[in-house]
Amino acid sequence: MSDTDTPLLSPPCPTGEPHWAPALKRVGRLTPRERETFLLLAEGLSNESMAQRLHVTERTVRAHVAAVLDKLELNSRLAACLASYAFGTEVRSCGHPELLAESGS
Repeated sequence: MSDTDTPLLSPPCPTGEPHWAPALKRVGRLTPRERETFLLLAEGLSNESMAQRLHVTERTVRAHVAAVLDKLELNSRLAACLASYAFGTEVRSCGHPELLAESGS
């Protein structure tokens, strides 16, 4: 990769961490249902698939995804997916799986 190439998933930032990493500190802002939606984003599910899993409409899923992006201060579904995956991995590795269980996942 040349100096002019830009990475696709994690552009450099002043802190040296991915642009979505600060969102992990804001997960506590989410309601239980928004947290469930956030965790499902890591699985790469469509709105339709998430709606079936959560037993809600696609419109409700879209509202939850929008709330997740807003509360975590993320600008894309991809950033939310990456943050969600990292959150799940971090929670499992530090011995706090109950944080995942709170959402019913």
